[in-house]
Amino acid sequence: MVHVKKVEIFGFKSFGFKNTIVDFEPGLISISGPNGSGKSNILDAITFALGENRAKIMRAPNLRGLMHDVEGSTRRGPKMTRTSVHFDNLDRKIPVDSDIVTITREMNDKGDNIYFLNKKKVLRSKILDLMEIANAGLNQINNVQQGTVTRISEMTSDEKRVVIEDLIGLSAFDEKKKEAEKQLTDADHKLEIAMAKMGEVKKRIDELEEERNKKLRYDLLERELNRYRAISAASNLKIIQSEKSSKDKTLNSLTSEIKHLEEERTIIRKEISEIRKQKTEFMDEVNAFNKSKSSIETKLSYERRKFDESDSSFKTSTNRLIEIDKNLPDHKVNLNDLQIQKSFSESQLIYFKDEIRKLRETEKSFDDKTNNLRAQKTEALQKQSQVITQKRDVDQKIQRLTDKITATKLAVGEFDSHSTNGNEKLLSNQEKFNALVQSLETLERQKIKLDRIIQNHKHSVSEINLRIKKFTDEKIKSESDIHELSELIDASSKGANKYETKIKFAKGIMHEDYSISKLKHSMQDFGIEGLVYEILSWEKKYERASLAVCSDWIKAVVVKDFESLISLAEFVTDKKLPKLKIIPLEAIPEVKIELPKQNGVLGILSDYVKCEKSFLPLKNFLFGNVVLVESRNTAIQLSKSGFKTITISGEYFEAKAASVVIDNNSKISKLTKIINMSDSVEGLQQLISALRQTVLKKKNRAKKLDLLVKNYEKRLSLSELGITTTTNSLSELKSRISQIIQNKKSFESRINQLQRTQERISRELINRKSHLESLESQIKLVRDNYAEPQMDRIANELTLVNEQIVEQDKKLTPIQNDLKQKQSHLAELMAHDTKITGERKNLQHTCSSMNQEKYHLEVDVRRATKDKEMSESELVKLRDEEQKLISTSGTSVERMTEFDNSLESLNSKERDSTKEISSRERNTDTLNRDLTELRQKESKITSLLATFGFDISIDVFDVESTISSLESEQNRIKNSLNAGAPTQYVEISYGYKSSSSKKNMLERERNTIVAFIESVEKDKKQTFLDAFDIVDTQVKDAFSKMTGGSAWLELENEDDIFNSGLNYLIQFPGKPKRESTSISGGEKTLAATVFVLALQKLNPSPFYLFDEIDAALDAPNTEKLANIIKERSEGSQFIMVSLKDSVVEKARLIYGVFPKHGVSHVVKYKDKRLLESMSNQ
Repeated sequence: MVHVKKVEIFGFKSFGFKNTIVDFEPGLISISGPNGSGKSNILDAITFALGENRAKIMRAPNLRGLMHDVEGSTRRGPKMTRTSVHFDNLDRKIPVDSDIVTITREMNDKGDNIYFLNKKKVLRSKILDLMEIANAGLNQINNVQQGTVTRISEMTSDEKRVVIEDLIGLSAFDEKKKEAEKQLTDADHKLEIAMAKMGEVKKRIDELEEERNKKLRYDLLERELNRYRAISAASNLKIIQSEKSSKDKTLNSLTSEIKHLEEERTIIRKEISEIRKQKTEFMDEVNAFNKSKSSIETKLSYERRKFDESDSSFKTSTNRLIEIDKNLPDHKVNLNDLQIQKSFSESQLIYFKDEIRKLRETEKSFDDKTNNLRAQKTEALQKQSQVITQKRDVDQKIQRLTDKITATKLAVGEFDSHSTNGNEKLLSNQEKFNALVQSLETLERQKIKLDRIIQNHKHSVSEINLRIKKFTDEKIKSESDIHELSELIDASSKGANKYETKIKFAKGIMHEDYSISKLKHSMQDFGIEGLVYEILSWEKKYERASLAVCSDWIKAVVVKDFESLISLAEFVTDKKLPKLKIIPLEAIPEVKIELPKQNGVLGILSDYVKCEKSFLPLKNFLFGNVVLVESRNTAIQLSKSGFKTITISGEYFEAKAASVVIDNNSKISKLTKIINMSDSVEGLQQLISALRQTVLKKKNRAKKLDLLVKNYEKRLSLSELGITTTTNSLSELKSRISQIIQNKKSFESRINQLQRTQERISRELINRKSHLESLESQIKLVRDNYAEPQMDRIANELTLVNEQIVEQDKKLTPIQNDLKQKQSHLAELMAHDTKITGERKNLQHTCSSMNQEKYHLEVDVRRATKDKEMSESELVKLRDEEQKLISTSGTSVERMTEFDNSLESLNSKERDSTKEISSRERNTDTLNRDLTELRQKESKITSLLATFGFDISIDVFDVESTISSLESEQNRIKNSLNAGAPTQYVEISYGYKSSSSKKNMLERERNTIVAFIESVEKDKKQTFLDAFDIVDTQVKDAFSKMTGGSAWLELENEDDIFNSGLNYLIQFPGKPKRESTSISGGEKTLAATVFVLALQKLNPSPFYLFDEIDAALDAPNTEKLANIIKERSEGSQFIMVSLKDSVVEKARLIYGVFPKHGVSHVVKYKDKRLLESMSNQ
């Protein structure tokens, strides 16, 4: 069990800057001590460590007011407070992997806080979360502060309800409901969107149906046009072949011309290559000439640069010489002026130094006199210090005697207080004895009452066990039924989903069939015999042939007569059903042909179709004029002869080969059969839905049974707990009777002990008073022997010496001022002299540098003149060599021109040849493209003719007018054509069905959310009522034990629990019932304590901190409270500050707190008699 194992306190409130350790154990711990000793500060230290930031809770104006300040002025080092709480965590209720969990909080004098968890720094929120998880967070129920217990009785009805809600965590239900309401809003929004989309989709389906019909007509025209275009293309095939032959001849001619031109171009390219070789050899000779010329130009450049450098150096040096000759005489004149200033400055320095020396001698004589006076002053101060030391010793003696007097007076007061307390305890023990006699009579009556209660509880337990068994059996049966029905639903759903998918696919492809099949429900009203594909049948072998012939009639509706036809047509128009064909049986014309005698003919197709006798005219109408043959060639030949023919593979030829129909979809009959199954599948879905409703009801019933079982189990637990509690109370009554006799003897011995203590206190009081008189006489004697004349004489002597020192200082001040002025002027003269000396040295250095520079410049001028003359003569020689090379370069240019002209002529010829070849190659490419295009056209026409069973020898005729007519109709349709309409129609129709399913799913989802919200509200209410029953039972039991009266809880409005409160009603013996807010102060304390203990049973905390909650209770009620807390301490730790003996006697561990020099000290008492002895003293 989690409990407080140890508390460490440092610098907190009345605990000083020394670590105080308080060890705890599980169970009831009592903390006792005089008023103001700091016993409540131990609970405040625990509260502070666990993260409480409200200073008022810990009885301080602010958090910094919690810091100890009695020793603050003498403490060295940083001022701070620290408290640590050590928890026993063997059961790991606190989610930290450690047997001991230590929580520490430090605060400095600035109010900054630091938290530690097992010596690791953490945030305050981490501490609060850990305590919350362990159900150890501090609140007004498990941390009842001094003087605040009555606040619990004064809670409003709503506040009492909220306390119970918080303890059982009803906020979790509110969070679930809030989340579900958010989901409900989303579901409503989605459902609204789905409904709007379905309306738009339905409108679009109607539009697409019309567009689909246009597209089907357009495709039929396209097939007819392709056939006629093939016939037209056959007539153009011979023209294409003739054109291809002509272009082949032209291509061969161009190819031979290209070959001849390429041979000529090859010869020209060889000549160009030879001339380029000769030109390259000549270029090598020219390069050697250019290299010589480049060498001469390089030398010329070097010599020019050298000449320019010499000329520049000559001019620069000459200009600098002129400048030096101009400035040097001025510098010499300035040097003579500085020498004169230097002489005058030296004479001034000698005069001021002599004056300063005289003033310093005068100052020294004054300093000697002042030092003598200061020595006299020091001697007088030493004498004064000795006298002060003597006075301090006397004052300390007086202070020690005064302290002893104060301590003696405090001891006298303390003995007086002990005497008064002893008398009070004597009276209190007598009252307790009388109360015990009364309690004995009450306990006997309670014993009879408890026996009766035990019998009632046993009867309730028996009845509840029978009901639990009944509901459990019913719940097991319901769960078995749910399992069987769920398996049946799963199997049915798989089958239904399988066929539903096929039906959706079929309905998407054959929407008209699906709509028409719905008419079967009204067959009797409209005289409908059925649909063609329902009435007729055939063997698998002839399925493709039969479907190809009757593809336009396969979905037709067969009725009895014209009246039925007109009635059905009006219904279709009114309901805006898709276009359909209707065949009246009475109006079918008779069809009969003679079977042609030719190889490959199998017979009339109607002979291979099956139906009832009454539908023979329908069979002959559809298939009686079609000849069934084996091959395409036979079908084509018979078609040309005027017969309608059909091959077994499904190729259908009209008479005279007017058109051909190829059926590649032999699955139409399967799809229509699947559509007819839709009614059966819908019935299965309805059955599955009904089964699911049954399962849902059984689940709800099982849930209710489970709740009933849990409720009865709780009631069983309460009844069993009642038996145990009552039995324990009965045994406790017997033990208390025997204890009363023992207490009587202890009270008698305690009274005798108090009397002896009183006698000892009286004797000690007399001794203390005589000691007090002796101390007062000693103080008087010390003060009489101390005199102060010597202090006055020394003070007068010091005054005289100070006046003489001041007089000397007045005379010395003008001399010191004059000395400072002369020293300042001397410093200025010395600075000026130093400046003159520096300027003179600089001028001397400048003149010397100019003379040296002048010498070097004259040498540079002479050298530059010589270099300039040598460079000029070298330049003349190099220019002569350059002129010679230029005169020999003329012949090279002429030779190069000849080479370039020859190359230009040959390149021109080569370009002309290339141009001719390119022109012919372009013509060749054009011819090749034309031939390729002609071959493609030829291949395409041949392929087209083969597709429709024709070859090149086909008879052609003029079909242009027919093609023009068909294209005109096709163009009219094309302007408003939607090519994707059939696909879109199927997709959107399927999507509409999906949207409808989605809408139904959203509605089911919404209903589920609404049901969930209702269940959450129901569970929340039931949870609160269960908690209410527990607290109500505990209040009744605890209040009855403590007072013999009655107390109970009442809901203000059971129909609206969470918008109303609950009332706490009290009825003391012999008094009317009243609200807890309307009783006296002591009664409020009692009622509040009972309420807190009742709430403890609802959600027990590992530990409780009670600060003098029994202060307002009388002795009997305190005794009863102590008994209840002792009983409850078996499951939780109670740390209780109390001055009541009944609490101390039942405590497992007792601490005493006493003050010393303003600091609290703690003493542990494992033997209760030691604490009694301490209290008596």
